[in-house]
Amino acid sequence: MAKIITPAEILIGLSLKKLLGCISKDRVKIGKIMIHLHGDLLCNHDLYHLEVSCLPRIKMGKYRVSGIHGINSPMFHDSPIIEEYDGFLDEARVAFHEWLTRRSLFNTLKLIGWMLWLITQGVNPIGVLISHNRVLNRDLILMPVLNTMTFLEEDIEN
Repeated sequence: MAKIITPAEILIGLSLKKLLGCISKDRVKIGKIMIHLHGDLLCNHDLYHLEVSCLPRIKMGKYRVSGIHGINSPMFHDSPIIEEYDGFLDEARVAFHEWLTRRSLFNTLKLIGWMLWLITQGVNPIGVLISHNRVLNRDLILMPVLNTMTFLEEDIEN
């Protein structure tokens, strides 16, 4: 049986990624100072993993995915860990997080790729999207509408 490659394994040039709106490889800076985590320079993609790891875990297939417990990386863990699940599930969850919080053409294409991969793994990607959106405490349908609405003072009183 042929191995199904993940979106993370598809090689795309960095210039094309940036043209499509990718900022995940950009280094995280506060002012002009680059941020280090356990001796490594932090990039936006790593920051997204940390953001997701601060949220409650969500069910993806038979696992409760956190964002960093499937990746045995010295950047995220002080000592080596035994991964709780396939690290690609963390990557997929981060793709959902990126799309929900920082939309771009690149993030949309990446999300579609991860959704297709999740389907091949027997995971419902729409369920993952809804679950992750819930832990962000956002309403996927109403939030964009509410952000564009204006209320009069008399509407608020009623």
